[in-house]
Amino acid sequence: MNKRVLVVAGGILGLAGCQTSPTYTQYMAGPPLEYAQAKCNMLAPSVHTGYVAIGSPAFVAGAALGNAIGNAIAEAEFRKNCMALQGWRQDPPGAQKAQPAPQAARVQGPAKRRGPPTQAELGIPSRVVAGQ
Repeated sequence: MNKRVLVVAGGILGLAGCQTSPTYTQYMAGPPLEYAQAKCNMLAPSVHTGYVAIGSPAFVAGAALGNAIGNAIAEAEFRKNCMALQGWRQDPPGAQKAQPAPQAARVQGPAKRRGPPTQAELGIPSRVVAGQ
């Protein structure tokens, strides 16, 4: 049994080493990349689901592992959709780093302004009307 555990653990570690951070391209006006990523990373754990498992220790461990994998998949899908809603498209694997949108589409603030960015500079709408 110990060999089987080592083989499974080695496979999981090997696959985990293949993960890379996705790169994004801005395709419409919106907030800067760092702001969009921070917002999506903060909201992503909200899609986690719980589980209840009663039975042998192996069954409970399998249920916990399955739940963790399902939560990771749901979180990744949430991040992808959240970034798309903010104007950032995930590039295919092996693509170049993030490229800003064309200059005309970007929201520009004053050149020598100090202080926190305004809502307009971050691409946050100033007014939201429901029912339209």
